Amino acid sequence: MTERIKFSIYIACMTMMLSASGCGKHQQDITIYENGNIYTCDDSLPHASAMVVSKGKILFIGEADDLQEYKDKTCKHIDLHGKTVLPGFIESHAHPACYGFMDAGDMLVIDGGATKEEILEQLEEYLNKHPNAPHILGQGYGLAYLGLPEGETPTAKDLDRVSDRIPILLYDEGCHSGWANSVALTLAGVDEHTPDPLPGVHYYVRYPGTQKPTGYLCENTAHIVANAFPFNTTERVAEHLEKALDTYSKMGFTAVFDAGDIFNSTYPAVAMLQERNKLNLYYQKGYWADQTLSVAENIARLKQLDKQYSKENVYCNVYKLFEDGTIEAESAALLAPYSNSGKRVEPFLSREENLEHVSAALSAGYAVHAHAIGDKGQQYILDAFLKTKDINPSLPRAIAHNQVFEPARTDKYIAMKENLFCQTTPSWTVPEAVEETLDKLGEKRFLHQYLWGTLADNGVRITFGSDYPANLLEEVNPFRQIWHAAMRADSTSGYFPPYDAGLEIREGIKAYTIHAAQQMGLSDITGSLKTGKNADFILVDRDVFQCPPEEVKEAKVIATYFQGKEITTCKQ
Repeated sequence: MTERIKFSIYIACMTMMLSASGCGKHQQDITIYENGNIYTCDDSLPHASAMVVSKGKILFIGEADDLQEYKDKTCKHIDLHGKTVLPGFIESHAHPACYGFMDAGDMLVIDGGATKEEILEQLEEYLNKHPNAPHILGQGYGLAYLGLPEGETPTAKDLDRVSDRIPILLYDEGCHSGWANSVALTLAGVDEHTPDPLPGVHYYVRYPGTQKPTGYLCENTAHIVANAFPFNTTERVAEHLEKALDTYSKMGFTAVFDAGDIFNSTYPAVAMLQERNKLNLYYQKGYWADQTLSVAENIARLKQLDKQYSKENVYCNVYKLFEDGTIEAESAALLAPYSNSGKRVEPFLSREENLEHVSAALSAGYAVHAHAIGDKGQQYILDAFLKTKDINPSLPRAIAHNQVFEPARTDKYIAMKENLFCQTTPSWTVPEAVEETLDKLGEKRFLHQYLWGTLADNGVRITFGSDYPANLLEEVNPFRQIWHAAMRADSTSGYFPPYDAGLEIREGIKAYTIHAAQQMGLSDITGSLKTGKNADFILVDRDVFQCPPEEVKEAKVIATYFQGKEITTCKQ
């Protein structure tokens, strides 16, 4: 027998011996986590003290007494010392690639309560400090606070006072409207000959009796102007998206649903990070249906994006619809006129168009995610979902934001609770928003907002997301959103009524874990800590189920693990 054959037999025998010795078969591939306070978000086993992870998967979760088969000195042992463990958080609605775009443009934060003159002064001060700035991109102004007469909007002439040399574009607080100077309009090729992409929905405000744009931009026209800015390159947007996602990881996120944009750099930027192994979470990117195209053309576009970009932990499999805008911009579709201005706003899509879009997307195998804030917008998409509930019923349907509920309130949601998700952002119910919202909606509709508690009590799954960058960075923190939702249950808090709409901390955690995973169609691999699923989890500095609600918002993520790999560690 040759030495080579002897050596081969020796290796084979050693392999068999290791295979029979528990952890030894993988040497250091198996990690045992013991003495933990583990909340699984799995109803079949809500709590555990031990977990075994190997090659990114959970091999076991339960109690330490059942770990015997894994007890071997060749395993890696980690004593959690009682620390709280949760599934990794999942952002159910935000625009991280859009933020990457804005950050690439050195976005300036505008105070939402500032007047027009205060904003112009802020911009002038910025240029004094940065005289060589190639542009100004800002976000955050509130139209209602600019100090303009009812119905008026700011103009390019206002911003031209700041600079007629560089392009300036400001987004409003919800990124549904924009305000550009003359240089920015010229850069984007916008003039009196430029048609509105979709009159009455996506349009350029024009001077009365003329076709000349004023510089105020409604809905997608703001993004069209922004798309023309020179900083908008794949490399630069990818660089800033990576920074944004690093922040997400530090906050405990292991998955995000990117609710989309129309910038030409964002899909390639996500792909670039994936190719460079810089995408340490599941990334699902929604496709914005273009209302200037036919339904068939939109489906074809999504199929092409899916084919081109869906790979590993990137998913391009969601069809995004817009029913309306926002209450703040008075572009949300309401059944009755706005109480303050008498303005009437119709949904962006008719009942027939909604049905056509939803039917086609579901039939093509794509989930549908719809933005609806006003009661009429919500009504239209709910009715479309009802009529298509038997088309690919396993595909998730989600309505985002859900501010003003239609007169039927929660009945339609409850009828479709098997596959319909109510996505929302609790920080939008804070006391500071009460006065403006009450003024625009009136008392009756004001009491029909964000009815999460009734939905949850009837088995409808709620998911939480920040909608960043249409929100403050601090509100990306899941613990803050969970705290906001709990505060609504306190009648003395000053938050939006009704107070039975608030959610307990436990429901808030589920909204950021298993429910969000189900909305994304990923609950078979993530969202809860269960044998066979990927090891996506976080360590937290306190037990958020046991501490007072006020302390929940102060909770910190100690470490984030994605597919068993430690992505971030925060010093305590």
